[in-house]
Amino acid sequence: MSSERYSKKEASRIRNALKAISGLNSFIYKISKGKIWGKWAGKYPIMLLSVFGSKTGKVRNVPLIKVMHDDKPVLVASMGGMPMHPSWYFNVMANPRISVQIGSEKKYYLAKKLTDEEKDEMWPTICSFYPDYDQYKKNTQRNIGVFACEEKAMTNEWREWISENIDRGCDRNELYSILYHDGFHPELIASEMHANVGDFKLQPEKKESPKEENIQKMVHAFKNAHKEIPVYTDVGFKKDKLDESLHQKILTFYKENSASLQIENVAGGYIETDAEGSASHTIEMPNDLRDEVHQSLLNKAEDWSGIRLLPTYVYGVRIYNRGAILKPHRDREETHIIGVIINIDQKVDAPWALEIEDHQRNNHEIFLSPGEVIFYESATLDHGRPMPLDGDSFVNVFCHYMPYINKTENSNEI
Repeated sequence: MSSERYSKKEASRIRNALKAISGLNSFIYKISKGKIWGKWAGKYPIMLLSVFGSKTGKVRNVPLIKVMHDDKPVLVASMGGMPMHPSWYFNVMANPRISVQIGSEKKYYLAKKLTDEEKDEMWPTICSFYPDYDQYKKNTQRNIGVFACEEKAMTNEWREWISENIDRGCDRNELYSILYHDGFHPELIASEMHANVGDFKLQPEKKESPKEENIQKMVHAFKNAHKEIPVYTDVGFKKDKLDESLHQKILTFYKENSASLQIENVAGGYIETDAEGSASHTIEMPNDLRDEVHQSLLNKAEDWSGIRLLPTYVYGVRIYNRGAILKPHRDREETHIIGVIINIDQKVDAPWALEIEDHQRNNHEIFLSPGEVIFYESATLDHGRPMPLDGDSFVNVFCHYMPYINKTENSNEI
């Protein structure tokens, strides 16, 4: 086109009028869940876009024509073909974490601006929802922005990650920031952490530690190499002993830090109690002690499993309290394939059995004394302590490994 359909003065006047109408439309749409003012010109369904103001950080609601592609919203920054972008365009460019409400359903997405080639390919679909978009495009020399949306939902794996790290005593602001920088919407994060967005302070994005980066690469390689988790031993578990000096070191740490107990809420709700109070508590362990536990048991774990292993995680000291019940379960498939339970201390009136199945699905009862351990294929065998703890406390540390995948075992390089 050689000129704009609207002058800047005309466009500014129209934009101010649309802003007032848009605000009222958003309010009514939101409270009525789209039942009132849910269509533009009484004909074209609309959806409610929520974005964060790039300067204020406040949530801004904008009604848009409902355009869908592959059951996902498409955002068209047409502004009626005026020469300027709508304000929400700049907000989405600054922060692509958005929500879209269609009727009563609200979902969270990451918005991605389409290239000119991608937009041209999608344009017929866009105009099929609202034919006037074609005229809007002709009204302006401005390159109308179009955004595709990818849903960013909270998976069970992420929920377990949140719960486990809260149980470990990790800083909640750090957990919030990790999730935010991974693309999750602040409202979604806050909801999962049973808090308000304003309760958190966003921290700068951190690079993954070399150890965590290596673990995630190995998880990817393992999934490529195996559709299912292999069986590594004949029975699936083995009882052994921890190095005595390391046992004493952990025991001393536990006793010296017993005032630092934190109530534990285990991912999946596997720990319950038939008594009053919390079923279990935890004490966070320093990284150097975690590493020592990992390295101390690595050779034995490799000899028993017959494979090379990568140390993944050692969790803090867990103290089961009187009446505690550990429901039968399996551990995380990605990183907890070979596990070790270490009994540090116990004050019991009766022995407390670990009930575990073998690879033939026969059930066994294992009893541990302080300083003893059990190696087990924790991601493939059901295990638990279904009988209530008859005693004041039962103190364990949990250590996990996963198979180390060589490049020859995997078509994709690690």
